[in-house]
Amino acid sequence: MSTALLQLEQVGLTYGHGATAVEALRGVDLQLHPHQVSLLLGPSGSGKSTLLQVMGCLLRPSRGRVVLRGQSLEGMSLEQLTALRLRDFGFVFQHYNLFPTLRAWENIAIALDLKGVAKAAMRSQAVHLLELLEIGELADRFPAELSGGQKQRVAIARALAGDPRILLADEPTAALDGKTGQTVVRVMQRLAHEQGCALFIVSHDPRVEAFADRVLHLEDGRLHHREETHA
Repeated sequence: MSTALLQLEQVGLTYGHGATAVEALRGVDLQLHPHQVSLLLGPSGSGKSTLLQVMGCLLRPSRGRVVLRGQSLEGMSLEQLTALRLRDFGFVFQHYNLFPTLRAWENIAIALDLKGVAKAAMRSQAVHLLELLEIGELADRFPAELSGGQKQRVAIARALAGDPRILLADEPTAALDGKTGQTVVRVMQRLAHEQGCALFIVSHDPRVEAFADRVLHLEDGRLHHREETHA
């Protein structure tokens, strides 16, 4: 197995204090590796979104340690964590979060701009990412002119801007019909295996399981590992 890109060691997170305290995560151990697709299942309120935010450097754990590419994140400033997110992470959200007044390629260009790509190169790089997802011909369309699956592919292309090493997807199929959702996950799986990033999907959708290399389950803040599926 390759060296872990991201490692969580006995991570816990508690909301609130005293009698009203809620343990959202309890002693979570987790590693993400290149070319690997991980699926996290679990009921509502189990801590899935909290875990995703800790993994993406959006929340600091109350206990334990997060290690990114061999470097502990303990004690880092908000500015340092922001820089790490820009460098190493891509995020795919359930509701696309596209800017309605910008064309498909321009939605991707915003992410490229944040990563310091020269303006002259933004369109060509954005169109290349859309072509990678087989929708290059839609580069000049606005979100309102796209189907749900096409919008999600634009969102994935934006997440891939700047070649992130870790791709975190929060319920990426929830707003899609079954066929379109499977198409989107298949594209993400192919990109992870071919491009070498670590793909981590949080979902309620058991159909996504067929595309995962391993399936994890979170309940009451505790992470349970299943055997790898070798998808």
